[in-house]
Amino acid sequence: MVPRRDVIARLLRRRELSPTTYSAVFRLEEPLPEPLPGQFVMLGPAGGENPFWRRAFSVASCRDDELEIMVRVVGPGTAYWRQAPTGAQAALLGPLGNGFSLEAVGGRIALVAGGIGLPPLLFAAEAAAAAGRPADLFHGAATADEVLEPERCARIAAASGGRLVITTDDGSAGEPGLVTTALDRSLGATPYGLILACGPLPMLAAVARLSQQHGISAQLAMEERMACGVGVCLGCVVPRAGGGHARVCADGPVFGADELDWEALV
Repeated sequence: MVPRRDVIARLLRRRELSPTTYSAVFRLEEPLPEPLPGQFVMLGPAGGENPFWRRAFSVASCRDDELEIMVRVVGPGTAYWRQAPTGAQAALLGPLGNGFSLEAVGGRIALVAGGIGLPPLLFAAEAAAAAGRPADLFHGAATADEVLEPERCARIAAASGGRLVITTDDGSAGEPGLVTTALDRSLGATPYGLILACGPLPMLAAVARLSQQHGISAQLAMEERMACGVGVCLGCVVPRAGGGHARVCADGPVFGADELDWEALV
């Protein structure tokens, strides 16, 4: 069983990252087991007030007693911490699920983030820099307004000896087009040992295909709605390659590219 704790945290600060997305940093009143890049927490207001159910958020960073998440607003649950007062109490369960394994394969790492899939890749880039592994960060967004933390991304990638590649669907920032197009071009020119990715399903399916075509190991972090976060409710199941199903919260959220049935998923 993955070590985890249910603790109280307080909203320490927040920043607007885009018209739809913000960063929230919480101070933990009790220590958590050290999270791995790719793991997540279940977070909600302490005391049971609305929204009653906790929401799942990937860990963007965790240092000492401070834990950061990045949230794209899609409803009341994700908007809550955007309007809560500083010091508001939160109930936080984590770390949950499995994380990326940077030790699985040596060599240069390609980190691929689509939209709000960026947080676990930022965390992984910090881990790569600490381990002395060069990591190139590919950050795709729909428009320039939705490119998250470009200076921070560039700084963390450079700290590992890597580079930042930004793409936007409309060409308003960085390279025009899909992030997987830029990734494909780079995979053909640079010897990578590992791909780590998080983002929407079509992007993950494309990364899975590219990893197979280029013969490079890939680990993909899934984004799914989760009610419990611990594998009980079965609300986040996805089809496995070869049959059967996996629970994203308990068997993932990080899967090998060949573990899931991508044709059924997309």
